Amino acid sequence: MQEPITSIDPTRYREVMGHYPTGVTVVTGLDDAGEPVGMVVGTFTSVSLDPPLVAFLPTTSSRTFARLRTSKAFCINVLAHDQAGLCRTMASSGPEKFSNVDWSPSPLGAPMLFDAVAHIHCFPTEAIEAGDHYIQLCAVSAMDVSRQVTPLLFFQGGYGGFSPHGMTARGDGELIAGLRLADLARTQIEALADELRCEAAVMVAANEDELTTAAVAHGGRALMRELIGERLPMKPPLGEAYMAWAPETAIERWLAFAGKDPETAKTLQNRLAKIRDRGYAAWEAKPADTATRHDLERLMDKYATGGLTPAAERSLLARMAELMPYYSHSGEFEDSQTYDIAGLMTPVLSSDGNIAMLLRLAQLPPASPGRDVKTWIARLRSAASAVEAILHGNPDEPDSSAGPVQPRVLPGSVQSTADLGC
Repeated sequence: MQEPITSIDPTRYREVMGHYPTGVTVVTGLDDAGEPVGMVVGTFTSVSLDPPLVAFLPTTSSRTFARLRTSKAFCINVLAHDQAGLCRTMASSGPEKFSNVDWSPSPLGAPMLFDAVAHIHCFPTEAIEAGDHYIQLCAVSAMDVSRQVTPLLFFQGGYGGFSPHGMTARGDGELIAGLRLADLARTQIEALADELRCEAAVMVAANEDELTTAAVAHGGRALMRELIGERLPMKPPLGEAYMAWAPETAIERWLAFAGKDPETAKTLQNRLAKIRDRGYAAWEAKPADTATRHDLERLMDKYATGGLTPAAERSLLARMAELMPYYSHSGEFEDSQTYDIAGLMTPVLSSDGNIAMLLRLAQLPPASPGRDVKTWIARLRSAASAVEAILHGNPDEPDSSAGPVQPRVLPGSVQSTADLGC
């Protein structure tokens, strides 16, 4: 015997169900008079793969659906995270709303809204009455992803987007903590910039997927190119200087973004090991024309705006890596050979051995002999040692005003300043 259904207060029903986020679509068609009609739907769902079926659930009292159901074909427009305004327009009851949006006829004749994430072209098959809603089944004839960005979501009465970084990403609170931590290195980077006549900076993790410049100093003719707080991606193949000293769990997460190819993962792991063994990361500059620089800036801007799907982000990061005006230097520096060094980085480690920040040198003199490069590395690592002493609360912290201090020895790294040509 079927148990009686317990009465649920409508307000309570909406409150509880409001904790479940839904995607936002606009279902469009042409009514029996040939006029475009569309309704915002948060109840769109996939139904069957074979045959391909989808469904949406309009209310039985919807006047818009009464018109829409006369259409011979539908277009399901999956809205993007930046289309909340379009959503509100399509949710309005004005008769001229289609004159205020950009659209074109789909292959089946239904309005196809511009800049949507995806378009699903289908035919209505059956409308099943279920309580105060219909379950409108539709047979799919074609479907396309039109824009590789994250979708618009409806959650607890409001519209928003989805973060592909996940809820475990560190927020602004830890970024602020990182910026405060960078203050411990300010004296050192100012001394480095002045002494080596270059740019010296401190980089900290803004979250699990991004680095940010927390402090910067300039000496000589170095230009103010770096923006404090500008976020840089830390996903393969970018971010290896930081990841070389990150905890194992962070490295595994970083490697996961590279995909499932075991050879790619092995190559990245080897690169991290080389950097870690040497105690620093070095990059050599390569020629870059104006068009390449502009392309790179455009990609950086696109990354900064956010909203990319994981697949689109991987593609963008791979292209950024190709366009970067430098490449990793993995060999030794020969005293008499000249090098165009784009950047040098070394870690400042916390008392537990994990990375706390990176010190970085850039805008160094071009075509410099290897013996000078070795001197820069020794000086950079000396500065990192001094910052570590402060970070660890060492009362006998090195005094940078007395000149460079002996760098701490990291596994596999050069053992003395004599080895570095100092």
